[in-house]
Amino acid sequence: MEEVRIPLLSRHSSDCNGVSSDPIAGDGGSFATNGRTSCYGGTEHVVSLEAESQNGHADYRLEIQEQDHRSSLEGRAVPAYQNSSSDTFSDQGPGLPIGTQRFSYPPIANDHLQNVISCLGEQPCIGPQPSVDPFRNSTPNIVGLYAWTKIILCAPLLVARVLLVVVLMCIGFVSTKLALARWKQKKSAMPKWRCNVMGVTRLCARGILFCFGFHWIRRIGRPAHREIAPIFVSNHVSYVDPIFYFYELFPSFVSSSSHNDIFLVGTIIKAMQVILVDRLSPDSRKDAANEIKRRASCNDFPPVLLFPEGTTTNGRAVISFKLGAFVPGFPIQPVVVRYPHVHHDPSWGNISLWKLVPRMLTQFHNFMEVEYLPIIYPSEAESQHPIEFAEKVRYEMATVLNVPETEHTYGDLMLLTKASELKLIPATSSMVEMGRVGKIFHLTTSEVKDYLNHFVAMGPNKRGFVTKGKFLETIDLPDCEFSNNIFLVFDKLKRGYFNFREFVGVLGFISKNTAFDGLVTSAFEACDTDRDGCLSRSEVEQSLRTIFPQVSGGWVEKIHSRLGSVGNDVVTYENFRTSLSKNPELFLIFTAAACMLQ
Repeated sequence: MEEVRIPLLSRHSSDCNGVSSDPIAGDGGSFATNGRTSCYGGTEHVVSLEAESQNGHADYRLEIQEQDHRSSLEGRAVPAYQNSSSDTFSDQGPGLPIGTQRFSYPPIANDHLQNVISCLGEQPCIGPQPSVDPFRNSTPNIVGLYAWTKIILCAPLLVARVLLVVVLMCIGFVSTKLALARWKQKKSAMPKWRCNVMGVTRLCARGILFCFGFHWIRRIGRPAHREIAPIFVSNHVSYVDPIFYFYELFPSFVSSSSHNDIFLVGTIIKAMQVILVDRLSPDSRKDAANEIKRRASCNDFPPVLLFPEGTTTNGRAVISFKLGAFVPGFPIQPVVVRYPHVHHDPSWGNISLWKLVPRMLTQFHNFMEVEYLPIIYPSEAESQHPIEFAEKVRYEMATVLNVPETEHTYGDLMLLTKASELKLIPATSSMVEMGRVGKIFHLTTSEVKDYLNHFVAMGPNKRGFVTKGKFLETIDLPDCEFSNNIFLVFDKLKRGYFNFREFVGVLGFISKNTAFDGLVTSAFEACDTDRDGCLSRSEVEQSLRTIFPQVSGGWVEKIHSRLGSVGNDVVTYENFRTSLSKNPELFLIFTAAACMLQ
């Protein structure tokens, strides 16, 4: 005979000479002794049992023979015994020592889990991770003898260029101050004579481009007259782009409000009557869209130029467009910029400006091409639906550049930066195409950054994947079929791992689901047995034990803490909802438990 240790729960009454009943399991649970039949775990066993109570546990000596018979009864599970064998079991719950057999769980729990998933509906597909990284600079480091030799030989040139750039910026600053002198009507278009004074600043801008190695710039096509196309849109690759357009077109830019505080640049921005926008503020974006329409409809203003991607890329993809340029419904002339290169990539993506500028100044010559595309006129339907107009323009630009379109946004660059800070390898696995995720699940960048913290805490491997073992270990779930089914909610392809993109898809699908609030409310009410509007530790424990009868008190305490227990050691509905929205595994556990409690 082998020994098996089974915890005696307070709600579980047992009789060693008869049938043990369980009010939680209901009529379906039975455990017969002295040669009678046991019907737990869906399998019928013949059991010989002797019991002795000691320290809240029953030490059973048993011999089990599995019979090929399935019970239709439901209830709390007892150990999942192996065929014609005996084993020693532990009641420590999650984190059991290697070699110990875990307790099983109520098979009906899986059915309830599937019912919860069915209530949520079918999860929208967000597709695989794009193969292109639109922010990676191809030459982030100085590598090779040629590169180092060139930098050393061009060091005197760097010093001379820096001094000349400073002189040109000072001249431009003075001329801009003269153009702005005693001008109070900042909402109206700048008078022509003031624009002529700004011509000196524009020449200084061309001189700065020359210092950066752009001795000549190839142009294809011509810019349209303002009366024909009042709005230009361009891809955004480098900090050189706005300097060129300032010299070439002298337009009204739409720029981040943070640029207004940059030394010297802020003064020039005021003279250009730049439309400032806070990329993270919906109200600011709305005001900017109205201002774009006002200026585009008035011929006194210069043309408006926008970088609809909202950030710089490496030019090897056209990322998601903001809609500000397309809402007014005016004809648009797209412009594309290229920077052909061999030894130095001038794109300003995921690279520090302090690394990029010195490299560019030690290049004897840099190449730049600017192509003005034919004017695109919106159809009547596109005038009413800016998204369609934006997609049409984006397709034309991507076709001319011969690059793919992706749904990355500035939010992905923020996630990339956050992933680097969290030491996620590879950091690029954090990019989820926020344009697509935002459209499907209505998630914000700040919400996805919180998800990234949760994902990194699971310990992804060097390929950016979280395996089943790490998943169960990190969130401290017992290793059983129910936990495996929770893992499969993330690992829909059944590969044994999931990435951050799949993780965000599941969290977004659950937390933004129309059925989420109803399911959470039902779960809270089912767990709140005393109807006092909050969950005590004992109520949380009771709910968890309907799924995992074998769990230890320490594990229950961890879950209780994760639910946001506050004063008097209770969990309010608000904390319960917040925790379930950020921890989908807890959502699935408690909603399935609620089905069993009801």
